[in-house]
Amino acid sequence: MYPSSTLYSCRNLGTYTMVKFFFFGQGCMSRGIGLCGALAAAGLIAARSSKNLPDDQWEKYAVVTLIDCRPILDPVLSSHDIGMALSSFPDHPSVTFQQRLSYVTLLHLNDTGFYHSAILNTHDINGEEKLWDLANRTYTSFSNAKNNNKHFSDMADINFLMCKAIDNPGLTPSSSLRTSFISVFEDPVIDHSSETHLELGVRDYIGCASVHGVGPSIALFHTIRDGELDCACVYPSPLHSREQMEELVENMKKILVDACSSVDRHAS
Repeated sequence: MYPSSTLYSCRNLGTYTMVKFFFFGQGCMSRGIGLCGALAAAGLIAARSSKNLPDDQWEKYAVVTLIDCRPILDPVLSSHDIGMALSSFPDHPSVTFQQRLSYVTLLHLNDTGFYHSAILNTHDINGEEKLWDLANRTYTSFSNAKNNNKHFSDMADINFLMCKAIDNPGLTPSSSLRTSFISVFEDPVIDHSSETHLELGVRDYIGCASVHGVGPSIALFHTIRDGELDCACVYPSPLHSREQMEELVENMKKILVDACSSVDRHAS
């Protein structure tokens, strides 16, 4: 049976105030690291520490980074476009006809307009990593793969492997249908509160997408809302319990807040 997806909201993940997130953002910018790299690194460190393994024992984790392909379609789609766009193809000279067919397949599978491709990277962790060092490693791996057009060239292979995993769960660890530990988006959603929200009585809202079947152990949907980092986490249940996810996310928050504090001290 495929695990269902459960939403766990992490309000202001890794930040307690706007000032804290300012320093965290400064830490990413000064190192040339995308926010997705820092979030993935915090997740990897938290996952490794939760196992209470010896420091010299290495663990391998997979990270999937999702890339919005709407800006590179022909015609270009805005971030507000949803639905099918079968006449759109990745407008890039390195994209072969076979890869374009794979992209059409991807669009067919995402009737709600999920126009994203993915890059999968694996990382070896031994428990001694610091957030900024690991964030640099994870983001550099992703950036290099993207610069080499891996989100195009590997598209057909990833689609094939996903289908094989669904048909043969035994190919995944413990037959769990988990193909990675964590998935993150390359770019956050930027959002601002409006007077309309207040007029309608909307105090808070969450946006995310999930599917039943193959996928990561935890999917992060991060938004910069009114200058604060706001994350929604989706995880497979009952494969993972809410208590397990709460412990993991609380550890991630502590790791990120500590990183903010280190940047704060350095700036002062």
